[in-house]
Amino acid sequence: MSKPVVICVDDEPTILESLKVELRKALDNQCIIEVAESGQEALELLDELQEENSEIAVVLSDYLMPGILGDELLRIIHQRSPKTLNILLTGQADLPALGNAIKYAKLYRYIAKPWQPDDLKLTVIEAVNSYIQEKKIQEQTLKLQQMNEELKRLASELKLANQELQRLAVTDSLTKLANRRQFDEYLVHEWLRMMREQQFLSLILCDVDFFKNYNDKYGHPAGDNCLRAVANAIRQQVKRPGDLAARYGGEEFVIILPNTQAEGAVNVAEGIRQQIKSLNLPHSQSKIADCITVSSGVASVVPHPNYSPSDLIAAADIALYEAKQQGRDCVIYKPFSNSFEDENFEGLDLG
Repeated sequence: MSKPVVICVDDEPTILESLKVELRKALDNQCIIEVAESGQEALELLDELQEENSEIAVVLSDYLMPGILGDELLRIIHQRSPKTLNILLTGQADLPALGNAIKYAKLYRYIAKPWQPDDLKLTVIEAVNSYIQEKKIQEQTLKLQQMNEELKRLASELKLANQELQRLAVTDSLTKLANRRQFDEYLVHEWLRMMREQQFLSLILCDVDFFKNYNDKYGHPAGDNCLRAVANAIRQQVKRPGDLAARYGGEEFVIILPNTQAEGAVNVAEGIRQQIKSLNLPHSQSKIADCITVSSGVASVVPHPNYSPSDLIAAADIALYEAKQQGRDCVIYKPFSNSFEDENFEGLDLG
């Protein structure tokens, strides 16, 4: 911070000179001392100093001066420079003038003329130090506010970064659907919720038909693009907020449908099948069509303590196996109670 300025205003040059000498001794080159012989000259000086971005710490003004009286001058200075500390010098006990200065100019101190040199010095030193201290406090406050805003910004960025990490932790990087981890957690959550509410929970397992042949023919980059397109088609059909579509593994996808009975789940599975087929993704190595198709198995149950979420997956897996056995590119639903009778599906390569 540049040296602060102290302005002395008095219409008597001898008094101004005396003030200048006293204040230079008192302030020991800590401030720049400026003088003005009238209120108008003081205001012009104030404008010049403000144009130069000078810090005007203190104004000492006589009261009785031609033109603008001291209390009015300090009122105007306070309006133009609110942080400046104002001191009124007067030899007359003019109470209304003091009242006006206190009320409208935020008067820092009143000093009677003739003043006591020590009193004047101490008053001005105290005023200058008060101004400097207040300035430092304001600068420190501003710095702290800026630091606080920066901390808030960093905290917000950290929160967003953590949210993104959490999202990535439960998202399949290729298809942007939920990954196996999120599927496992959500299935248990919805199983317990549907058990409490005694509502149906349905599951769809979808498998891209002859996907190994597709990769062998078109290459793995094309295979990745195919899976992304299939995932987007599934996303368009699974619309309710409580439903979850996930990549189960490889070319297999799974959909959790809470509060959904078998008929509704079959309709969703059929919509997915048709949506994917309408993409018309060429598949010359398919044995059932000239484009990409999917087979789906559907299972539905009101969760019960005698069963577990893995039983629901197994039931949908059996239904998917039968869909493939029946020619693929279709949707098969099997009643949950009969889903575990066939033990021969395990370990088969369903392709």
